[in-house]
Amino acid sequence: MLKRARFALVVAVLLCFGGIRETSAQIRGSEQAVVAQTVDGTTMTLVYSRPVARGRALFGKLVPWGVVWTPGANWATTFEVDRDIRLNGVDVPSGRYSVWMIPRQGKWTVTFDRNPKIFHFQKPDSSADQIHVAATPEQGAHVEMLTWSFPAVTGDGAILRMQWGTASVPMHVVVQPTKPVQLTAEDRAIYVGAYDMRMIERAGWPTTARFEIFEKDGLLRGRLPFPIHPGDELEFDLVPAGAHRFNAGLYREDRLFNVEMGGTFEFDVTGQRATAARLRGIEGTTFGEGARTGG
Repeated sequence: MLKRARFALVVAVLLCFGGIRETSAQIRGSEQAVVAQTVDGTTMTLVYSRPVARGRALFGKLVPWGVVWTPGANWATTFEVDRDIRLNGVDVPSGRYSVWMIPRQGKWTVTFDRNPKIFHFQKPDSSADQIHVAATPEQGAHVEMLTWSFPAVTGDGAILRMQWGTASVPMHVVVQPTKPVQLTAEDRAIYVGAYDMRMIERAGWPTTARFEIFEKDGLLRGRLPFPIHPGDELEFDLVPAGAHRFNAGLYREDRLFNVEMGGTFEFDVTGQRATAARLRGIEGTTFGEGARTGG
């Protein structure tokens, strides 16, 4: 009987410890995740917990319309960026923020609060230094666990996306470009001059344009009689992108804010002189071209 009692006690202890190990290995309801992306030297990092849909109706039900909510669980989702960026056209200075959303049936509001350590049901008080970004939700395939991702990355930006259920909220990130490469005076002289461009028909662009290239503060600069994008200045840096190829470094309020990767200026060069210029789109389409006429 004593041996049986000892055996039963050993079995009970093993079952007890086995139960403890099994319980500690269980997945919590909302596991923590980290996603990070570097673009041209700027690193963005999101830390968040991932709630599971589990067949529940989400937006408009579990997450009511018009109510402040952190897109995650447990502690508020945090967003950290080590250089200033623009998010859907809104300036977001470097720093660490808690992230909040107000879901609506139309545009959503995404808010970045300077206090990164807030529990999800506390919700931050409205303050003047909060950053509010408008975002347009999309419908997509069902995503069971709430997911933050960077599904697209370019040379000057990225798409930051939040998905849960069939809701998908994309935001366009533009990073500060690194300082443009400076060409030597001899290399800059190859391109300086004027080019009479014939442009394809495009909304807001004339069919002919004089493309002028000049030097300023040791950089190669270009000027068109129309902005590349509405709101851009007419002058821009020519940022080297390969042999006799350049991208436009765009300025706003006298500050370089973006290197346009969607269009490239290419030059035909004979000896030490450019003889013609063309503007191509990222897919290879020629938007304009013309011969050098001066300089």
